[in-house]
Amino acid sequence: MLKGKQDVAKKMIADLRPGEPVDEVFLLSGFELRTARNESLYLDLTLSDRSGTLKGRMWDASEVLYRALAVDDFVRIKGRVGVFRNELQINVSSISKVDETRLSPHDFLPQSERPPGEMRKELEKILVNEVKDPDYARLVRAFLRDEEFMDQFSMAPAATSYHHAFLGGLLEHTLSMAQCALLLVGHYSCLRKDLLLASVFLHDIGKVRELDWRRTFQYTDTGQLVGHVVEGVVMVEAKVRDLEGFPQEKLDLLRHAIIAHHGEYEFGAPKLPMTGEALALHYLDNLDAKLRDITDAIAADANEQSNWTGYITRLERRLYKR
Repeated sequence: MLKGKQDVAKKMIADLRPGEPVDEVFLLSGFELRTARNESLYLDLTLSDRSGTLKGRMWDASEVLYRALAVDDFVRIKGRVGVFRNELQINVSSISKVDETRLSPHDFLPQSERPPGEMRKELEKILVNEVKDPDYARLVRAFLRDEEFMDQFSMAPAATSYHHAFLGGLLEHTLSMAQCALLLVGHYSCLRKDLLLASVFLHDIGKVRELDWRRTFQYTDTGQLVGHVVEGVVMVEAKVRDLEGFPQEKLDLLRHAIIAHHGEYEFGAPKLPMTGEALALHYLDNLDAKLRDITDAIAADANEQSNWTGYITRLERRLYKR
């Protein structure tokens, strides 16, 4: 995790203009060592921050410099903004690695439009006021009091791509589900509000161990080997061990909701939902994820002349935009 912040506000790629000098830090998303027509070497760079990506070229480069760099390095670029084939690029005069502890991840990765602190307070208010069952309330409060966990939970993305793939995405997704859960329990009397809200809060907590968001969004070794469903159950069980007399049946119902929240075996659920709360959790999760995915896909479609997006493979359809 990047801990510190730059002393001065970073100028974003989206704000760069032709002819401007550049002395700024970027994330090195990709690079190649190429040979120019005069047989000299140059670096072809892909630079990024939260506002977008930009190409950079450094002439008269060397193999020594090339070998010193790595994808996802934070690098200080000095040079000047130019235009090549109608697109901005930076003509780079120097490139050097920087100390990441002085940087803020918010400058380099997409983030929620809502402040995490604001969303965290809203979620805590719902959980503290609405979870009345003494055992589930104890468990929920144990996680809310865990500052290290809550800091990670508030920062983590909900995915590496697609829905809520941005800093604060996991918190935004969970809050949205909790708000919808309150509507459901007001309509369906068969649903136990305490169990459903606890399940909503805890169903994806394993993602704080499954995902890495220090430089780019990717899976950790734990994420690849174990995954957030199993890891989430492990985290709940660890907290319950510190709560004397927690009823086994209540733990089993909560564990079931977590392991069944993907809904189908083919989507990675070890068990199918077998309680009303587990089924409601699955559909809340799927609905919130899909609607966010649809919203993002429409916003990203560049064709303003058409009422329809292009075919979106992951959704297996085109979307009506108007």
